[in-house]
Amino acid sequence: MNSVTLGNLTAMNYYAYALMQIPVGILVDRIGVRKINFCGLLVTAAGSILFGLAHTLEAAYLSRFLVGIGSSVIIVSIFKIQATWFPLSRFSALSGLTSFFGNFGSLLALYPLTFLSLTFGWRNVFYWMAGISLLLALLVLWGVRDARTEIYSPPRETAAAGSTGPTGSVSPLSRKHSQTPEHTSTAVKPLPFLAYLKESLSCVLKNPRTWPNVLILFAFTGSSTTLLGLWGIPLMTQLYSLDKATAAGYVTFATFGFILGAPLISLWVRLLKGIRPALLAGTGLNLLLWIYIVIIAGGRPAAELWPAFFFIFGLLIMTHILAFSNVTAVNPLNYSGMATAITNMAEFIGSSLASLTIGLILDFSGNPSAAWWVILSMAALGFMAALLMKEQPAS
Repeated sequence: MNSVTLGNLTAMNYYAYALMQIPVGILVDRIGVRKINFCGLLVTAAGSILFGLAHTLEAAYLSRFLVGIGSSVIIVSIFKIQATWFPLSRFSALSGLTSFFGNFGSLLALYPLTFLSLTFGWRNVFYWMAGISLLLALLVLWGVRDARTEIYSPPRETAAAGSTGPTGSVSPLSRKHSQTPEHTSTAVKPLPFLAYLKESLSCVLKNPRTWPNVLILFAFTGSSTTLLGLWGIPLMTQLYSLDKATAAGYVTFATFGFILGAPLISLWVRLLKGIRPALLAGTGLNLLLWIYIVIIAGGRPAAELWPAFFFIFGLLIMTHILAFSNVTAVNPLNYSGMATAITNMAEFIGSSLASLTIGLILDFSGNPSAAWWVILSMAALGFMAALLMKEQPAS
């Protein structure tokens, strides 16, 4: 399997994930996260089983596509629950906590997953992952609720004044959000599907304050997904003749940065007095790091520096979660699912394009260090997007 084929196989998950984001945003806003997550986890389980059974490249492509479809519902649903159940002032802290657990899972997917694959076979590992997905689907069905009104009934005056949730129920917190200028709600009654689709897309896409967040996910986060999810280990082995275990150990330091950085997001925002300054600092320091690696060190700094580079990279990249806080704040609450879905989609478009570009560079240039220019270019674009960000909705 050459670099382009490997890149395409990995990118199938990203393609499906990106294609599903707008449908997921619609479904989350209108149907609710409980049913959508249950169905998504069932599809994820089916994709994992198919990948374990795959003996052809076509079957592997299809299984990866199914896993992408199934997993595409998760993060948008989490942000919808946060926006519905909690005030916006808690959004960054909750997003950081979510990222902490997600990245802890990523840590488990490195050495522990490699050990299990070598010990029991990679096919069996995917069967087990399918079983875990099915268990999670049942837990979602049992424990997740779309709105507080599914647990208790609000006072009559609150119900009368509040905005509707995804199933037509009224959330007291939605009412609270709708009364604040930072988070206005534009509709009380659920719109017909086509009218909702047109209005939500128009509202989010025509809002100029949406787009800096989209570009941050496309460039800043897309480059990290590419590097850490696919090309980090191969580039380390090609540039420095490291064995795969050592290269994987270097890349693991980024996950340590994720885990440390995620709980500190809220503190970072308070210290720098706002989401925009925090993102400017994160994207700006990331750009400086890659300028040193690519230009000053000529794309080949000392190998011993890479654990520190990966750790700093992981620490800084966690500031991307603030883009979700911002895009939620500058768009109406009833379209928060659509806003976060469009923003999240950008990461996977960016990572897919970067993965393919790096694969082409490695296959045709014969110079592994040239791949770093892709990461540097995306780091620059992420910083410029943060410069354009606004923290308040347009009047």
